[in-house]
Amino acid sequence: ERSVVLVVTRGNTDPICPFCTTQTSRLISNYPQFAERDAEVLVVYPIEHGSDRDRLDAFLEATKQRLDDPRQSVPFPILLDVELKAVDRLGIRKDLSTPATYILNPICRVRFAYVGADLDDRPSIDAMLEQLDEDARQSASANAPDEQGRP
Repeated sequence: ERSVVLVVTRGNTDPICPFCTTQTSRLISNYPQFAERDAEVLVVYPIEHGSDRDRLDAFLEATKQRLDDPRQSVPFPILLDVELKAVDRLGIRKDLSTPATYILNPICRVRFAYVGADLDDRPSIDAMLEQLDEDARQSASANAPDEQGRP
């Protein structure tokens, strides 16, 4: 049972969004801390048309240039949201998408939702990790035995 950190980027913008590439590079660099907390990271890259798929390569290249080692592999899936279906479902369309981050616990309940007020408004890595830690503490206390030793 894993939590999911779902990060929706602005998507296929021209030029490529520097805030999206910075956020994604920080997720790559800090991925071991998410994995230690049994959390999977998923990044969503919205595109309007299937023909825009090749823009993901340019986004990934720009992201890797922000890493200490640009040869580092991306340790989590980057998913395409073709025709903005997920963006529309989440109600975050603006141009393509408003940057947004959601943390879902192992039973798929949203425990954290952060929709940016502007292009550079995103939660820090520390804020995401703190939320995962808080969820783990709450889960542990909910499963702790009562006075009679019952869970």
